[in-house]
Amino acid sequence: MTEKLTFSMQTVFQLNKIEKTCFGKEAWTVNNLVAEFNNEFSHLFGERVDGEIVGYACVRVMYEEAQICNVAVLPEFRRRGIATGLLNSIAELAKEQGCERCELEVNTANLPTVELYKKCGYEIAGTRPNFYRRSKRFPTRDAYTMIKKL
Repeated sequence: MTEKLTFSMQTVFQLNKIEKTCFGKEAWTVNNLVAEFNNEFSHLFGERVDGEIVGYACVRVMYEEAQICNVAVLPEFRRRGIATGLLNSIAELAKEQGCERCELEVNTANLPTVELYKKCGYEIAGTRPNFYRRSKRFPTRDAYTMIKKL
């Protein structure tokens, strides 16, 4: 079950492990994660299995928009509905906060994730050329901007 995460260094270290596993060199650092917990606009959600966080998402809620920053699930826990649960929790929070939409960027070559977002009600609104740094993970640096109207 998805839960709203509260700050502790143990939680930060668990999220950092997920970041490194899922994003490699592009992972957020411990300092980045601490900053998100300290940002009044940021909210972090997680999914635990046997007490350990196996997936998490970060969203910044400002005015009419909820900007999804990160969604990450450890590879061995994917395709179990965890990311969908995290995205649903974000949408619920965004509605409660009076947002009109959720928005995110995703690499255009990350087709499984693009399909996940579509399944959760997101639509491609545009493309941002060269949005990402060069990476060995994907052959392109372009991103889709995807939006879910609430």
